[in-house]
Amino acid sequence: MRMFRIGMMFVVLAAAVPCLAFSASGALAFTPWGAVYEVARDERSLADITADKEKVTEIKSALVKKDGKLGLAVKTYCFLGRVTLLGQLDDEAFQSFAVATAKKTKGVKDVATYWEKPGKEGTTTADLEIAAKLRTALVGDKALSSTQIETEVFGGKVYLLGMVRSHRDAERAVAHAKAVKGVTGVTSLLIPPKARK
Repeated sequence: MRMFRIGMMFVVLAAAVPCLAFSASGALAFTPWGAVYEVARDERSLADITADKEKVTEIKSALVKKDGKLGLAVKTYCFLGRVTLLGQLDDEAFQSFAVATAKKTKGVKDVATYWEKPGKEGTTTADLEIAAKLRTALVGDKALSSTQIETEVFGGKVYLLGMVRSHRDAERAVAHAKAVKGVTGVTSLLIPPKARK
């Protein structure tokens, strides 16, 4: 029994301790497990991932500072400097502010928007169920690198975002989305290799 407890303590400690990784110079560095996994599965370099996340943080901070409720309603994504703003928002002045904010953010190459009319309850339980079922389907598809695909659902309409390895991966993700009960439409904003330049 004592050996079992010691073994379990080792497992817990191992999970809590950051992963050791070697930098380009060969020096030993500490890297969180999540970062190692994310970079291994993402089509972008670590530098590109970091730069994209910084842009999203800067844009979201400005939007929330302007108006907390409306700012949170705007979903913000960035892949290789290309920003996508989407959400259930019918305030045209705030939409314009969001676009202007994204465009003036350093390093942003272009901005695309996809606005949906707000439903009575915003994101509904049905939308959350669709998102959960779709995530399960994407993760269950071993031929698909599903960790690169983000999903948003508004009133049954699914948006797929992210960078994928091929057009085939994008097509598989769309097929999974269309197969989920309750989905009323699918918009693929997935970026295949040839569209990244």
